[in-house]
Amino acid sequence: MTVRAAEQFADPDLSSSVLRRLWRRLAFIAPERLSAWVKLDLASLGVWSPVAIGAGAGIYFGLKTEPHAALAITLLLSALGLAIFSHGRHGPGGKVFAGLVLAALGFAAADWRTAQVAAPVLERELSIRSVTGELISIEDRTRMRRMIVALHGVGGVSEEDLPARARISWRGGEFNAAPGDIIRLRAGLSPPPAPAAPGTFNFSRQLYFQKIGAVGFAVSPPQIIVKAETGRGGMLRTQIETVRANLLHRITDAAPGEGGAIVAAIVTGKRDAITPRSRAALRDAGLAHMLAISGMHMGIATGLIFFLIRFGLAAIEPLALHYPIKKWAASAALLSGFIYLILSGGGWSARRAFITAAIMFAAILVDRRALSLRNVAIAAAFILLTTPEALFHPGFQMSFAAVTALIAGYEWYGRSADPDRSFSPLARARRYAIALGVTDTIAAVATAPFALYHFNRVALYSLPANVLAMPLMGFWVIPAAILALMLAPLGLDGWAWRLSAQGVEAMLAIATEVSSWRGAVSFTWQWPPVALLTMTIGGLWFCLARSPLRLAGIAAIPLTVLLVTAAPPPQIFVAASGLNAGVILPDGDNKMAVFSTRRDRFSASVWGEAAGFDRDSAKPLAMNEVGACDARGCILNINVKIAAFISDRSVLAEDCERADIVVAFFPVSGADWRHCDAVLIDRRSIWRRGAHAVWFKPDGAIKVMTVAEQLGRRPWTGN
Repeated sequence: MTVRAAEQFADPDLSSSVLRRLWRRLAFIAPERLSAWVKLDLASLGVWSPVAIGAGAGIYFGLKTEPHAALAITLLLSALGLAIFSHGRHGPGGKVFAGLVLAALGFAAADWRTAQVAAPVLERELSIRSVTGELISIEDRTRMRRMIVALHGVGGVSEEDLPARARISWRGGEFNAAPGDIIRLRAGLSPPPAPAAPGTFNFSRQLYFQKIGAVGFAVSPPQIIVKAETGRGGMLRTQIETVRANLLHRITDAAPGEGGAIVAAIVTGKRDAITPRSRAALRDAGLAHMLAISGMHMGIATGLIFFLIRFGLAAIEPLALHYPIKKWAASAALLSGFIYLILSGGGWSARRAFITAAIMFAAILVDRRALSLRNVAIAAAFILLTTPEALFHPGFQMSFAAVTALIAGYEWYGRSADPDRSFSPLARARRYAIALGVTDTIAAVATAPFALYHFNRVALYSLPANVLAMPLMGFWVIPAAILALMLAPLGLDGWAWRLSAQGVEAMLAIATEVSSWRGAVSFTWQWPPVALLTMTIGGLWFCLARSPLRLAGIAAIPLTVLLVTAAPPPQIFVAASGLNAGVILPDGDNKMAVFSTRRDRFSASVWGEAAGFDRDSAKPLAMNEVGACDARGCILNINVKIAAFISDRSVLAEDCERADIVVAFFPVSGADWRHCDAVLIDRRSIWRRGAHAVWFKPDGAIKVMTVAEQLGRRPWTGN
């Protein structure tokens, strides 16, 4: 029978007939199924609302020049008009117009937020001078204190040009000021730092939205002019900062060492006492998220309060039978989350975590599902509408990527779970272990593209590290910290802080071990923004779509690889100071040579990261070790191109004749520019356009990109 069937199938006429019938069947079924899949995905477009809002905000921030004040409201009104008067507003067309309205709303929110925080930005570097202002906050670091000061006056700066706030560092030991004090000190100030290279992190934009228009260093300790007053409503912020500072010292005094410093960071959000060695170990083991007040911390803390209170109330039969104890527990958890937010300083990640937790507990109060993609969408939309600059913050991207992927996975599992599964203790333990591994895997995969884009590195062994460390955090560190906070008013909290710190020490031991494994960290060069955008869209499509069409999102992975491969790092970096430059050596040994090993060290470390180097091990070489150098400059051969780096005007003409590119660490006159046959970068062009990056293209062309060309002229660029 089998042989006969094979012979029949071998008949060309018969096989073609079978194929034709199969094709007709598929042609009949495919459109029907495709239509059903599209309808299923259209029905869940509500979870895409924050994506549309983020797209509008992203368009605003991507503009090279500041738009006219009327553009945002015009776009919003136009989109509303189209949505209202469109005949297709009840079908797919209506959803498209609704998306346009949300995008216009995101654009308007970003424009309004920029105007709301507008304040002068220092235009030039200022020498040491007198600075007065109100001390807003203090960050205690291992070797210095960093102060945020609301400026009242700066010597030589007019009132209309005075920045609203300055970030000032003090490395001395003498310090007795507290938040809320009016202080005077002597400090040197400079504008917020521009990106160290095109495409790298934009500190100036981040500081702009904190109203920080100047950064600097103090050469004298702050002298208190007026002591902070307490007990008034306007001093609430000062009181909170004082409580946080006192709590920080209370924890570190009770539990000295790295464990106590990390517990203090988890409770107060102040991470500055953690040593670089511990930071590196946690980072390379994939446990850096333990230091931030993230959704994990907020979820564990509020979840413990919720379940403990609900469990306690359920033990009282009259209450359990006649009152909504679940809602009472949710209310208590919500209040505890708010207190945690205040104690932690209300930073980016803490705000995101609280908003997400608040929406989920609010859903319990109104008898809705707590964990759902709809609630995540509401939280993301709220954050993007109130603080649209969060769109570019690594914490926002990574936290919502992880939460979205996890809840999408939970929902899929919930639909496919066996309702008759065993609930014995052994089965529960087995499912917990599997769930922990799967959860960590999903979170690691979801956040990896953002870690690679922002930090040019990803921890490859984060799964075993998190599987071992997460139970310690959930069942040891945070419960002990909550107990210590409850005992603090009675003065009995010391032993609980030490207990919590011991759990952290165990986590540090895990991090140190895992980070020492060979190949623990993978590095990559700086991704182009379009690569991250592609990966984000693909990931969102895979998580938010409901039909099998979601599998199309996987195509973003090979496409992202192609985009990253097609955008190699620059061969030459020139610092924004105009006094240093770096060259990526073409020998494939992850080496970089710099003109000066003493100047622009931070910029050099950023260049190495952008090239995909480990800045902790790949220290830059001096150019005189790899090129022909003398007192006037250096000549290097880079991929058959001759590059000259000169600090003496006398060799400019000679180097312009023999080199393909010349970097002059001095201003060049217009006449010399016209007579130079090489591509020329001088100090004046750097002053005007910021840091430069240079690529040698395979066709022999030389491409030069500047920070100003990439960012344009915006309120936070300082030009």
